[in-house]
Amino acid sequence: MNDMELKATVQFYGDPAHYAVTQEKEGIYSARLLSYDGPNIMAPPDNIILVRSVRKWSGSYSEQDFIEELGRAIDERQRKNTDPAA
Repeated sequence: MNDMELKATVQFYGDPAHYAVTQEKEGIYSARLLSYDGPNIMAPPDNIILVRSVRKWSGSYSEQDFIEELGRAIDERQRKNTDPAA
């Protein structure tokens, strides 16, 4: 997936946050916030580093549920990009 950017949308306190995700290294991803449809008072992080381990995702943001949701979105987009039937 190097040099390929995928889009992922996740919920941040009930509002959609749209990220552009690139793979930095095997299992390491960088997510950059493109837009957020919620209030600016509680905006999601602009940049997140995500690490894919065997059973879970971890990252540079303290809310583990948000990291897991973003990781699942990455997994889903990758499956769609590699599955010709999708």
